[in-house]
Amino acid sequence: MRIDPIAHLALFACAALGTLSGCPGTLDNKEAFLVDAGIGGTDSGGGGSGNGPCGDVPTRIFAPSCGSNGCHGATAPQQGLDLISPGVATRVVAVRAKTCSGTLADPENPAGSLLYTKLLSPPMCGAQMPLAQPPLSTADVACVLSWIAAQ
Repeated sequence: MRIDPIAHLALFACAALGTLSGCPGTLDNKEAFLVDAGIGGTDSGGGGSGNGPCGDVPTRIFAPSCGSNGCHGATAPQQGLDLISPGVATRVVAVRAKTCSGTLADPENPAGSLLYTKLLSPPMCGAQMPLAQPPLSTADVACVLSWIAAQ
């Protein structure tokens, strides 16, 4: 039995599109997904951070990387975005950005959140953060994504 090359190509294209289109559903257990990915879960080391290997993201990542040099600190923060003072999540979750379009932190779409996309090269809008400093490590960028997803 010989398969028509055009039919074979069409079958392959359909299979490839099905694979590339992804999953259109929602994530039922976000915390379990993050634990399985190695970027979330509870800290078993007694640190009490509750965010596994990432620790307390606002303290460990935002404070030294975003709040230094007077950028997003408590005193006169750029774009009014204070990433240092306690309660960071209340200032960024579901909050619209001032200069770029989008939401600062969207737990339903963490990868579309401006706090995450500004860490990528190139960012979707403006300059990559932290400005005038080395970019965050891949692990720290993953921790920011995990932190947004957990909010």
